[in-house]
Amino acid sequence: MGEQAPAVVVTERVMGYTDRVSYRPGDRIALHVSTAAAQWTGELVRLQALAIPSAGVERRTVPVPAVDPVGARGVVQPTEPGSFARFPGVPVGEDGLTVAFAMMPTRPGDAVAGAQVVVAQALDGAGWWIGLTSEGRAMVGVGTSAGPVSLSAGEPLAAGCWVEVVARIPGRAGGRLSIEVSQAGSFASNRFVRRPAPPETASAVIGARVVASPGSLVWGCRALRDGRTPEHLFDGRIENPVIVADAEAPGDRAELARHPRLLAAWDLAAGIGREGVTDTSGIVDVGPHGLHGVAVQHPHRLVTSSGWRGDVFDARFAPAEYAAMHFHRDDLTDCGWVAQRELALPDDLPSGVYAVRLTASDGTEDLVPVFVAPPRGAATAPLLLVLPTNSYLAYANDHVGVDSPRTQVWSQMVPTLDDYELFRNARRELGLSLYEVHGDGSPVFYSSWRRPILTLRERVYDHNAPVWQFTSDMQLVDWLERTGRPYDVVTDLDLHREGAAMLSRYAAVLTGTHPEYASGPMLEAYEEYASSGGRVLYMGGNGMYWVTGYDPQDEQVIEIRRWGATQAWLADPGEYHLSSTGEQGGIWRFRGRAPQKSFGVGFVAAGNPGASAGYRRATRDPRVQWVFEGIDDADFGRSGVSGGAAGLEIDSASAPFGTSPDAVVLATSVGHSDDMLESRENYNMTSRILGGARNPRVRSDLTLVPREGGGAVFSTGSIGFAGALYGPDEDGDGRTHVARLLGNVIDRFLSGGPVIDL
Repeated sequence: MGEQAPAVVVTERVMGYTDRVSYRPGDRIALHVSTAAAQWTGELVRLQALAIPSAGVERRTVPVPAVDPVGARGVVQPTEPGSFARFPGVPVGEDGLTVAFAMMPTRPGDAVAGAQVVVAQALDGAGWWIGLTSEGRAMVGVGTSAGPVSLSAGEPLAAGCWVEVVARIPGRAGGRLSIEVSQAGSFASNRFVRRPAPPETASAVIGARVVASPGSLVWGCRALRDGRTPEHLFDGRIENPVIVADAEAPGDRAELARHPRLLAAWDLAAGIGREGVTDTSGIVDVGPHGLHGVAVQHPHRLVTSSGWRGDVFDARFAPAEYAAMHFHRDDLTDCGWVAQRELALPDDLPSGVYAVRLTASDGTEDLVPVFVAPPRGAATAPLLLVLPTNSYLAYANDHVGVDSPRTQVWSQMVPTLDDYELFRNARRELGLSLYEVHGDGSPVFYSSWRRPILTLRERVYDHNAPVWQFTSDMQLVDWLERTGRPYDVVTDLDLHREGAAMLSRYAAVLTGTHPEYASGPMLEAYEEYASSGGRVLYMGGNGMYWVTGYDPQDEQVIEIRRWGATQAWLADPGEYHLSSTGEQGGIWRFRGRAPQKSFGVGFVAAGNPGASAGYRRATRDPRVQWVFEGIDDADFGRSGVSGGAAGLEIDSASAPFGTSPDAVVLATSVGHSDDMLESRENYNMTSRILGGARNPRVRSDLTLVPREGGGAVFSTGSIGFAGALYGPDEDGDGRTHVARLLGNVIDRFLSGGPVIDL
């Protein structure tokens, strides 16, 4: 019938990450590096351009001689995904233990998951554990001097449905090991309605001496190998375990929590307040001994528990209905690699985009971006570029283009994987993007900087476009460098922390090409800056879209909840609020902050590069003629790295959504095909007319919005705009019309001259 395809050989490579997303002169960069090669070296370079093979653009870097290269012996640093929680151990006395909790498994009986452990204090063959057999039955086990003993109860559990578990752990030989499993949960909290059934039980007398484990108590796994690596991970939810120092203690969980020999009663609703979960990694024991715990790798918080009734959608108003935590075997927010070397940044290092170029003795390379802001409280250039690092995190290590046939149909191309992309695709342990779901089908809520982010590297293939995110933003950096315009660089996190006070030090501020993920403080900063005389160039499309939160305990981690928009997944009912801030997630438009209000335009459509188009001048108003100085053609921007200047994801002006009556639409895109599709939140019913060839709403509007005190916002309304800074010589002096127009706007914004000529 045919020959078997040869196995794909994935070549190992050096890779690394830094300890945080943003630096300042004088800071130290901690380098976390992994390689099978004998040696590696790292040198700091300034990035002026990244290679774009399809456009003939070559990488341009400048050495930083003030920073000495560093190196070390090569070490393969393992990455162990999987979330769990760790607590002080509980003693198992002669009277044993009663352990009770509610759980909702999400992968019971899954062949990949195998046996799973929910709560345990075990090490090797000692201790005790409660979880699921490989077939999905509830089970309990204990270590004895004669070997481990385990038993299971009832039929395999149903994915997405709650059960109450009570396990009794004997403390001595002759004691009885038992487990009881009962249906639990409300109509709303369970995935489907089950036929009522009595509790299922199993028990056995333990004839040998019970061997206690001195280690930590854990949730979400059986034990931590070498104190670090979780074993027999659990996929699913846990609700408020209780432990009593008496294997014969009667009653349900509520009664057990009042038992005089109570050891621990954890309350996952504790700490839920106006700003979400007070400590996203902390787990509170309200029992007499304060056996508080720590969650590792960000299991989901602020998720519904067994008592959720479906009439309250904000945990702040019904915290007891959100007393649960959802664990996944593929959670990852910290690789935990050892930092092998540090680079000291000079006190006078200019702000900009840098990278640590890692080279290994096996000939492989990694280019790890480093973003250096100006000294705190200072501006060293009149122009500021805010790099959309939240978007970099949202797309970090995404596998959508390879995994999703629908995405391949969308892009109308088969993935072309070079050696680097094969390597990236094979390193699934480095964590998922916010566009993917976990192995149990639940959404990915959190993304972290504490891991190699391989999507920040130069690439031959991307399912979105030849350049995307950081590689796209480097087109702006390249243009600023080539045109000799001084600029400073900051990140989304810098803006989130410092707000309008930071922006106010600049004559003009540029966004990146796809600033999709904005926090509330970021939006407030842009609005305050523009409304008090500042000048903003919104250089992208589909920007300021998803409500994004930072974990207050670790600002290298962001969180989102998707619903009601153009989205890769949908959060479960009742789970639209961020655990890190308590605020409602989704898109800012549904929070009364449509981007049209501040930036003049908002997301309207998305498509592949072939659906991109150019602009047609929409006004001859002499008051804005300065924008088109040197541009005689009515049509421009028809070609670029990703097709026309109006492409990939585009925004338009809309008075109903908040575009100011003072806004001037300078140009509008023309010529989109039906592969440029209108965003789903813009229509309330299904429609045959969604594509750009027949839908007048599918357009990108190049917009100028005058603001108070001489402020202004210029919006490109397109991710593809920066890609048209390259391309054919449209106007005879080596610049595209798009580049000339952008230069006109930046020069006028920096000069302080009026944006609407009188």
